[in-house]
Amino acid sequence: MTAYVARRLGIAVLMVFVITSLAFILTALMPNDVTSTILGPDATPEQRSALRSDLGLDEPLISRFIGFWASALTGDLGSSLISGRPVLDSVTERLPVTLTLAMGGTLLAVIVGVALGTLAAVRGGATDTTIRGFVGVVVAIPNFWLAVLLVFVFAVTLGLFPATGWTPFPDDPGDWALHLVLPLSAIVVGASAGIVRQSRVAMLDVLQRDYITTLRSVGLPEWRIILVHGLRNAAIPVLTVIGLTFVGLFGGAVLIEQVFSLPGIGPLAMTSVSTGDFPVTLGVVIVTSALILLMNLALDIVYGIINPKARLA
Repeated sequence: MTAYVARRLGIAVLMVFVITSLAFILTALMPNDVTSTILGPDATPEQRSALRSDLGLDEPLISRFIGFWASALTGDLGSSLISGRPVLDSVTERLPVTLTLAMGGTLLAVIVGVALGTLAAVRGGATDTTIRGFVGVVVAIPNFWLAVLLVFVFAVTLGLFPATGWTPFPDDPGDWALHLVLPLSAIVVGASAGIVRQSRVAMLDVLQRDYITTLRSVGLPEWRIILVHGLRNAAIPVLTVIGLTFVGLFGGAVLIEQVFSLPGIGPLAMTSVSTGDFPVTLGVVIVTSALILLMNLALDIVYGIINPKARLA
């Protein structure tokens, strides 16, 4: 098991390096000039050139690349070219909002998806048809369109939930929960559809195995067969979908944050890209890719525990 975890951890570190290096090269090739944001449109070419020299942007790309990684390996992601704030502080102070959406959405999607998928497989008939029809509809609805619809119905028309804004949990837990209802609903509905399908197929396959028939023949209660023996074996393929769901929700949260005016890393990333503030852009890429890879690493470990054959891969 230790060798399996070490191998997966090595792959995760390599992926962070590759993703960040590609992001560094792409941000260096961006056409927008940060000197235009700082000095304004009326600045002379001499003033822009002097500022670029002060910021170190006139150095060769390879020198900047080596310098960036030398600092990043010590935990220093640099400072914003516009605000001067440390990049790590800017990203980490917004990260709880995005993580709440991504992790909360993944947890709710798993609960809803596994429950509906299991129910469809066990009951069959009209229940199975209804759930599959519901999944077929919701999977075709874009989450940003659903977000706008939820705001119109439940915030503007009925006034049940706030349409925008964010309240930190320590300040007011009740208001924090109210502000999360609509954003989480917008991303969970679509995300749970894939888990419903995978759970249904996996459970149908497990329920047809010989050992399930044997367990029924010895009189074991049906609820114990499904919850203990069925779900455990059906969970192996579902884990793969959960990892993809988390990655999808992390990206989807960026768009949802814009709709609900949430202070997550989505608006920070979009602002840094539009203004040419590449240290902030790189900081967002490093932190988010590291979190996603850590999540995948955790799922790989769980997968290896449930299915020992996976450790040989």
